[in-house]
Amino acid sequence: MAIKPGFKNRNFKRISSAIMKLLALFGFIFLFGWLENSTKKPSGIPVAQKTITLKDTIHFASHVQPILVKNCSPCHFTGGKMYKRMPFDKDTTIINHQAGILRRIKGEENTLIRSFVEQRSKE
Repeated sequence: MAIKPGFKNRNFKRISSAIMKLLALFGFIFLFGWLENSTKKPSGIPVAQKTITLKDTIHFASHVQPILVKNCSPCHFTGGKMYKRMPFDKDTTIINHQAGILRRIKGEENTLIRSFVEQRSKE
């Protein structure tokens, strides 16, 4: 029984093609599994946060400005395209434009900024 010279090469090509398909499949499964897990926030890990009661004095630099940096950077801070018209590093801007700002910031952060504006209006 004679073996054709090209027979061994064809089997190798079939096997290597199947292996490459399996590797691509495992690669996609790994990639999508990793991406899904990277977007989830870890649960069960306690996060130390200072709760501010609304009766406390709310300071712009330590309480309000970090919220604005998180939600409104880079546009409304130094070098941003909106900085000249509405600089969010000044508390007067927040007080004068509270409606637009409060429309965009939600939840506890909204309540804190609203309380800051009320506090400043009483001064």
